[in-house]
Amino acid sequence: MGRGGLVVRSRPRGPGSKPDSIEEPPCKRAELAAINFAAGWALERNVKIKVFSDSKSSIEAIRSPKVKSNFVLSVKDNLYNAKDLVSLVWVKAHAGSPGNELADHFAKIASSCGADMSIPAPYSYVRVCKKFLMNEWNSYWKNSTTGKRTKEILPSANLDLLISNKYVIYLFTNHGPFPAYLCRFNILNNPDCLCGEHGDVDHYLTSCMYTKDYHLLLPTGAARTHWTRKLC
Repeated sequence: MGRGGLVVRSRPRGPGSKPDSIEEPPCKRAELAAINFAAGWALERNVKIKVFSDSKSSIEAIRSPKVKSNFVLSVKDNLYNAKDLVSLVWVKAHAGSPGNELADHFAKIASSCGADMSIPAPYSYVRVCKKFLMNEWNSYWKNSTTGKRTKEILPSANLDLLISNKYVIYLFTNHGPFPAYLCRFNILNNPDCLCGEHGDVDHYLTSCMYTKDYHLLLPTGAARTHWTRKLC
């Protein structure tokens, strides 16, 4: 539930009444937005006020010199401009403070019978975000200068191909317990197989005399995509 802000003036209100207006700040930043609104209200009217908040995290964010959030920085700027008018005070939540309890009361009213919010994007926007992220991923994948072999097998990013079999990963990446790979990291001195040929994954899968009982016929072209899906 988002929090509400309330300016208490000369006339106290009972718990059955409603405020003249309720600001509807964004849900996740409601406390800071309410503080920001109060600072703007005081500046506009040139009156001194005290802002009582039960949110320690909001007050600590405002006081922190290391904050990087643009929203928090804008709140800090507004409070600085109103430094002679606005005092910020922390109060314990649910401790019987009339103003704080009344603000909570009105926040609950707003959450149950407040005005409908106008959401600029539909709830289905998650699909748009997913599509955008997939496009970004594919762009990175295609423009990357590494992973040439893997890109020949998997030309595009695909969430359906989540591979956990380490032997399939050996095949797709040419990384694994092969002389050609281990030699790259100076684990072995010679990249060749015992038979004398270059000891990479394709050699052991297709031509090595010592693994001929396990040889595979690697497909090419469109057939490779279908073969890849069956492997995964």
